[in-house]
Formats: sequence, C-alpha cells, structure tokens
Amino acid sequence: MSIRAAHLAALPIALLFACALTGCSGAPKIRTPFLQSVDLVDMTNRMAESFTASDVINTRRLDDNPWVISIYRVVNHTNQIIPEREKWLYIGRLRGMLARSNVAEKHALVWIVPPERWPDVAKALNADPAGEPFGLRMQPTHVLTAQFNALTITNALNRSDAYLCAFELLDLETGSIVWQDAWEVKRAVSGLTYD
Repeated sequence: MSIRAAHLAALPIALLFACALTGCSGAPKIRTPFLQSVDLVDMTNRMAESFTASDVINTRRLDDNPWVISIYRVVNHTNQIIPEREKWLYIGRLRGMLARSNVAEKHALVWIVPPERWPDVAKALNADPAGEPFGLRMQPTHVLTAQFNALTITNALNRSDAYLCAFELLDLETGSIVWQDAWEVKRAVSGLTYD
C-alpha cells in the first residue's frame, strides 16, 4: 500500500475522531427561540406560588361557600404552534399542583375538569371514560384561563421572541377577575437557525 493510500484509508478515522472532539454529529443542530419543557415547569411553579400567596385565596376559610373552579386550555396568540394537548397541559399542570396541595382544603376550593375533557383525561389515566369522577358535573363558580402572547423580532441572522402568559381566575357570577398574574421569558438566537 502506498503512503497516499494509507493516508486516504486513515482519513475516515481522523474525521470521526475530530467530530467526537468537536461535538459534530450527522444531524444538524437546531437552535430555536420557541418555548420548551423547562418553561412549562418554571411557569406553572411560579403561578402556583403566586396563586397560593394571593390575598383573595388566603382570606378564604374552610367553612366559606366552595369555589368550584373549572379550567380552560391556554389560548395561543403566538406564532409558535402549540398542539391542543399541550395547551391543556400548561393549565392542567397548574391545576394539578394546586389540587395536590392542601390549598383546596384550607380555602374551600374544588377543582373540576370540564366535562368535555373527561374522555381525554380518562384515556391518559387508563380510566373508564364512562366512570366520571365525583363532582365532574358540578356547576363551576369560577374559571381559570391562560393566554400566551409573543413579540417576535427577526432579521437575516437573528431572532428573538418575548413570551407573556397571563393567567386569570374569573368569578362567573360577577364577571370580575379575582386573581391574575403573568409569566414572561425571552428567547433569542443569533446566526443561522440551522448550523
């Protein structure tokens, strides 16, 4: 084997070693300013803290008339596509966190799943869709909603997205907002989106 042939034979091994050192891979790396799962966790954690610390919740007592709180999926006004199941996940995780704590017991709160959502919830839980849980048909007194908005600034080599998700607890009898808070985050990428 000639010296040139030996160098050519060693070339794939050298390239593989160089890729291992520099972190290159066969698939392109994707950098995106879109929302990620860490955002879901951070947002719902902060909103749960805000909800439980609010005066309107802390002044309620166990013997008050219960607030029956239904939830509605996140309304998406961003340019990011959020699948339907994820729209429910954002608000559902917050409801789940609050339902698992003793906040509901201490402050006479009852969390219900909208009846039209029960078949999907039952499927996710491997439960009987016909066997609705107690209280599912209770008439809600309040509804918890959330709305995503975003401001996108883009040019040939840069993009930034500033997200705001506003949560509201509405009193259905009076139409007033009894609790509200918002979570925001900014994401930015420089250079080509794919490299």
